[in-house]
Amino acid sequence: MRIPFILLNAVAVTGLAACATYSSPQPYGGPAYGGPAYRGALVTTASKAPFGTYLVDGGGRALDILEGTRGTPGERCGGECLRVWPPLHAGAPSAAGGSVDPARLAAIRAHGQTQVTYGGWPLFYYHHDRRPGDTTGQHVMDRWGSWHLLSPSGEPIRPMR
Repeated sequence: MRIPFILLNAVAVTGLAACATYSSPQPYGGPAYGGPAYRGALVTTASKAPFGTYLVDGGGRALDILEGTRGTPGERCGGECLRVWPPLHAGAPSAAGGSVDPARLAAIRAHGQTQVTYGGWPLFYYHHDRRPGDTTGQHVMDRWGSWHLLSPSGEPIRPMR
């Protein structure tokens, strides 16, 4: 009867070791996705029905805007909002890809860092959009406002009525 006990202990130790080494993915805006160690951001485009072409980062993750923040310093979203909607930060000038107009790319000082803007809109991630092609942040309406994907023309992609 010692074999099942040893086997059970081995399984338990292996399970605990796996728990000890696992770390959940960093939220967008953390060091892996726009924190201080992140250099220049690549802003490019992707296409998906029914939205058409919209802005994404260099990894293909959707970028969103908060309605009413065009031309603002980006501080309307703070605290808990930044955990749900982490900003796209860059420590160096951003690069344009796809049909992105480089003249529309800029940056503002927000949240103690440099936040990337496009056409005056501060750019954010949605914490549920983890993989390229995820667009669940599109038209989210929460206590901070209404969120949308952004077209390369600099216009929010609003739902069809």
